[in-house]
Amino acid sequence: MDSKIKIDGVTYWHPRLSNISKKAKIGEGTVIHAGVHIHDEVIIGKRCQIQANVLLFNGATLEDDVFLGPGVAIANDSKLVDRNAWTAEKTTIKRGAKIGMGALINAGLIIGEYSKIGMGAVVISDIPAHETWVGVPARKVV
Repeated sequence: MDSKIKIDGVTYWHPRLSNISKKAKIGEGTVIHAGVHIHDEVIIGKRCQIQANVLLFNGATLEDDVFLGPGVAIANDSKLVDRNAWTAEKTTIKRGAKIGMGALINAGLIIGEYSKIGMGAVVISDIPAHETWVGVPARKVV
């Protein structure tokens, strides 16, 4: 069996090891590695790199040229509200952002264009464009 396949301009590494909804919108030129979980309402732009074991739940939007390192998770519920009234919170990762291995992104945030988030960071607030944030909780690198 081939470990890499290309469908509609998207490259999937070991697709049998991932759970990727056919309803998700994934842009041409994107590469998705093994062990990735992508829900129905996820939108991924063109030329993104989604490394192994990334979790993208409903409400996540990645613009073009985003990089997600291995094990990145983007939440869709920051308030833990009554499940009967629940809807996914929208989180947007803007064009060219790079998020390091194991970073956790809370729901309802905007990660600015060409920003960088360090490995293992826990992001609990919006990040402006062109800034680098690291740590727990994540804070701007001066």
